[in-house]
Amino acid sequence: MKKIILLSALIFLASCQTLSTLGETFQLIEEDPRAPTELDTNYDSFLDQKWSKDVITPIIELGFFEEKIRPNKFFDVSGGKVHVIDEGNLRIFDATSGGLRDVLPLENDKIMSGITVGYNSYVYSDNEGNLYVHNLSSGELKWKKELRDIVISKALITPKNLFVQTSSDVLYAFDLQNGEQAWSKKAQAPLLSIRGTSSPIFFEGLIFANFSNGRLAAIRATDGIQLWEKPISVIKGSTELEKLMDSDSPAIAFNDIVFAANYNGSLTRFNIRGGEKVFSVDLSTSKPFILYKDTIIAVNSDDEIIAFDAINGSESWKNSKYKFRRITAPALYDDYIYFGDVEGYLHKVDPATGEIVGLQATNLKSVSQIEAFANKLIVQDSAGSVSAFELK
Repeated sequence: MKKIILLSALIFLASCQTLSTLGETFQLIEEDPRAPTELDTNYDSFLDQKWSKDVITPIIELGFFEEKIRPNKFFDVSGGKVHVIDEGNLRIFDATSGGLRDVLPLENDKIMSGITVGYNSYVYSDNEGNLYVHNLSSGELKWKKELRDIVISKALITPKNLFVQTSSDVLYAFDLQNGEQAWSKKAQAPLLSIRGTSSPIFFEGLIFANFSNGRLAAIRATDGIQLWEKPISVIKGSTELEKLMDSDSPAIAFNDIVFAANYNGSLTRFNIRGGEKVFSVDLSTSKPFILYKDTIIAVNSDDEIIAFDAINGSESWKNSKYKFRRITAPALYDDYIYFGDVEGYLHKVDPATGEIVGLQATNLKSVSQIEAFANKLIVQDSAGSVSAFELK
């Protein structure tokens, strides 16, 4: 009886293999059109791992159709230290040695915005819309605000103020020391939006904020007076999905110009003074982009890396070798760009040409964040591991 069962099992497995082969031959089995592009691994390694820490990556259950949401920002690097959320605390590691320097309290372990550090303060928000600001030296809670709205982007800290942008497109300005609200601005929300919020930036006394309606606003930091607000792109379709224009990528400003980009939209250069549009080129992205010399480098929605001339918007180069690999936002350091991907690989690319310079295999899971600092890459993966690699 056992022999009959074994023989039947072998015949079944053989027939499955035959059906699989026939399916591939006659194209009966569809391939995933967004499957990650296979990597060419014949590149030099460029990193030495220095240390690694396992921390708990918070997953927040909102109770709405049992939805689970990961915070948008997991760690921050400041003052030669790595600040990481772990088990309801803020753990501070030395960026060079990985040694634990301090453990500071959090008021809530359900953090949505991760940690932002600056001017002897650390800032975070929870899943109930509460905003917390602590003293970085003592861990003492300086103040708390009930925004009743979720903050999922990194806060902006200046010497005098704290700026945060909520998921419903409200931008708040608070006094950093006492929490007094200086001003707020609410943008008109679109009918449909992807989950994401851009972080505001500060430049020459102005706050530049992108919103889910696909518009960029220039606002005076001192009093909240809006100088101008302009669309980053025009609507390119008729359905609500085609009309998605969220701008989750922080703007970049320098001299008298500011760049902004959005999903299903464009990369656009504006004049800072009046918001006049200099150029606008097709680009769909939700990741931060970078400025390298006279080039804007961005990752599009298909994980292709594209470089644009910052003067006229023409395409300088395009690298499609990481297509659909869910790569992180690029980090620029010492004339190279670095990023991670869904399989835990770390990559090094020449920003002047788009040519691949190096590839590093690691034990990481899908890379979620990468920061470059003092000849090191600080990396976190989807499992919560935070690691430091030294550049060779």
